[in-house]
Amino acid sequence: MERRFIIFLIAAALYIPALLLADTRGLIPQLALGLATLGFLTVFALRSKIDTRQIVCVVLVATTGEIVLSLGWGLYTYRNALIPLYVPFGHGVFYALAAASARQQTLRRHARTITRSVLVSGSIIAAVSFFFFQDQWGLLWWIAAAILLLRSHNQLLLSAAFVYTILLEWLGTAIGNWQWAAVVPHVGLHSANPPGGVGMLYILLDLITVAICSAMPAVVLNDGVVAVGES
Repeated sequence: MERRFIIFLIAAALYIPALLLADTRGLIPQLALGLATLGFLTVFALRSKIDTRQIVCVVLVATTGEIVLSLGWGLYTYRNALIPLYVPFGHGVFYALAAASARQQTLRRHARTITRSVLVSGSIIAAVSFFFFQDQWGLLWWIAAAILLLRSHNQLLLSAAFVYTILLEWLGTAIGNWQWAAVVPHVGLHSANPPGGVGMLYILLDLITVAICSAMPAVVLNDGVVAVGES
């Protein structure tokens, strides 16, 4: 695997928990957390092979989704702000991680095994969440996520997105950065915190981003031509 990817992965594994803990304790202003996350994203986006336009696109799409799902629908709420300033750029970080993961030759050689493992693991998580936490919403989301994953031509990208997502959601809800509604507004189904199939949102985010960016022309980077939307 690429050395810069490993550095990115380790840095994100250290930065994201520190960011969430800082936000939970309210020790650092939202503006500072947002700028720090933007800086983190910029540094690693510029060093990666992922086209910057993809990162910009995912931030814009994710921000729209946050407004609709959190402020509009009320599926989840944040502890310290309506939408914390670091959240949109955080979505960019996680997309970049998933896209960079999908480019690693070592992972690409085992793409089928990784996808199957994600399908099995996701099914177990959704089933446990359903039987022990009455997570009806999460089960429906997981079924939709599994269908999207099986039908996608970007299975490694979506599998990576699901893995990173579930780890983020477990951490963020455990320490109290955000909380999912126990009953889905206007639907009435029970939901766990987080829903077992929460990765479906990030799978949709990545698919929408890829669809938008695939319509853009290819760009030439220092190390060759990369098609926008390529995973």
